[in-house]
Amino acid sequence: MGIMNRGVVYGLWDYESAQDDEPAFKEGDCMTVLRREDEDETEWWWVHMASREGYVPRNLLGLYPRIKPRQRSLA
Repeated sequence: MGIMNRGVVYGLWDYESAQDDEPAFKEGDCMTVLRREDEDETEWWWVHMASREGYVPRNLLGLYPRIKPRQRSLA
């Protein structure tokens, strides 16, 4: 992840930033991974999305948007 598909990943859940260098994102937002790891951060990746860049927690990212189960009618 972060290498395939030209580094494009998707937010799997909503995230509100806690620091200035963390962009907030919503579930399904598309972003491009610019740096996967560095000497300071291994669990946070540097991404570009729309007009923002910053660190996001990698465990909230996926190769595809999250698929939600459909409600089935029992009738």
